[in-house]
Amino acid sequence: MLAEHVRRLREQAAPGRLLIVEVTNPARPLMPQRARAELVAALSLVDYVVLGNGANDSAGIDGSITQRFVENVLRRHRGERSG
Repeated sequence: MLAEHVRRLREQAAPGRLLIVEVTNPARPLMPQRARAELVAALSLVDYVVLGNGANDSAGIDGSITQRFVENVLRRHRGERSG
């Protein structure tokens, strides 16, 4: 994780809004995906971390799983806030 990534995450964070980060695999990663995900998860401004392959194709298996995960988290978060 680079300082630039932290700055981008900080820009996306907002009070009362969940920050869900997908950690993907670049062509030549310096660290394993799981280790990078642990670093991201350790940031207090991040609520959830999802491992993915980075494909934006929602028809793909990983994209579908990620999308369903995010929808489930948002549904639960809305339920906790309302009751």
